[in-house]
Amino acid sequence: MKNYLNKLSLAVMLLTSSLLLSACSDTTQSSVKLNAKASNSQNYQKLNSAADTVIITEAKFRFSEIEFESATDDDSTDIEQGPIILSLNLNGGLTEVGIADVPAGFYEELEFEIEARDEDDALVNDPDFEGENGQNYSMVISGTINGEPFTFRSEKDFEVELEFEPAFEVNDEEQVSITLNFDTSLWFLDQDGNALNPADSNNILLIESNIENSIEAFEDDDEDGEDDEDED
Repeated sequence: MKNYLNKLSLAVMLLTSSLLLSACSDTTQSSVKLNAKASNSQNYQKLNSAADTVIITEAKFRFSEIEFESATDDDSTDIEQGPIILSLNLNGGLTEVGIADVPAGFYEELEFEIEARDEDDALVNDPDFEGENGQNYSMVISGTINGEPFTFRSEKDFEVELEFEPAFEVNDEEQVSITLNFDTSLWFLDQDGNALNPADSNNILLIESNIENSIEAFEDDDEDGEDDEDED
């Protein structure tokens, strides 16, 4: 009797394992690739006159917890846990952020954090994100204003949520590519179109808000840096 029960238990375990493996194999997945791009919608940035200009030469962000939100349920899929340093290609080319296998379905939102390092967070191999007095930064932007060099650093943490309208579909036929676009020409402009001096501490909050609001995301399967919806 004991041997019979042992054999029965083993059979149940094998059947359960088989069903679980079958369920896993039936889950359709495809890869989703996330790229980032720097764009420039303004011909120049002026500070009170067209002769005063801000030129950005480097822009880096500390990314973490990048995920896509499903349009049909409460599930989300991680692309990259991070932290990673994203350095934008200011010449307009795409920079790969991450790639992951994602369950088939529709996705309506991209969420990620741009955040300074906490004590328990992993270190990143970039000293620009650490201050001399123990500060930690979420972004580091360098350039010149009227020919004089500047470095703008922010200690603020950003939680960014970007919606896709319409939601994009993931299936088993081909890879989906999403582009994260940063319009750098808006970063150092006020509402009247005059450039903000990044060296002026009174401008920090507005510059941070400008940077956060300059980000958009769209499906870009041909990876030309343009929204596929606009090309249809």
